[in-house]
Amino acid sequence: MYKGSYSEDGTYTGFYVEGIHENIPQPNIELTEDEWHQALSKNYKVVNGKHTYSSFIQNQEEILSNLRITRNLLLAESDWTQLEDSPLSEDKKDEWKNYREELRDLTNLDNLTNIIWPLKPL
Repeated sequence: MYKGSYSEDGTYTGFYVEGIHENIPQPNIELTEDEWHQALSKNYKVVNGKHTYSSFIQNQEEILSNLRITRNLLLAESDWTQLEDSPLSEDKKDEWKNYREELRDLTNLDNLTNIIWPLKPL
C-alpha cells in the first residue's frame, strides 16, 4: 500500500510503501499506484484529505499575492494618465482615476475566489 505524507498546506512531503517503511509520518493518505506516480510530478496536493490535481489550487495568501502583483503592474501601466501634463481631458483623467481606485480596492475583497477586474477606460 502506498502512502503520501503532506504538510499543513497540502504539499506532499514524502512518499512511502507500507511494509518497507516502518515510520510513516502523519498526516498521510493512502494512494493508489497511479496516484503515487502523479504525486511525484509535483502537480498534486492533498485537499480536504484527498489527492487532488493542484495546478490552480492556491491558498488565500497566494491568491492575494498574485492579485497584488497584477494590480501593481496595471497601476504602473496607467500612472501616466494621472500626470499633470497628460494629454487626456479632465473627464478621461477622472475615468482613469476611478479605474485605478477600483484596482486598489481589489485587495479589500472578502471573497477572492471570484475576482472581477475593472475594465480600462477607452
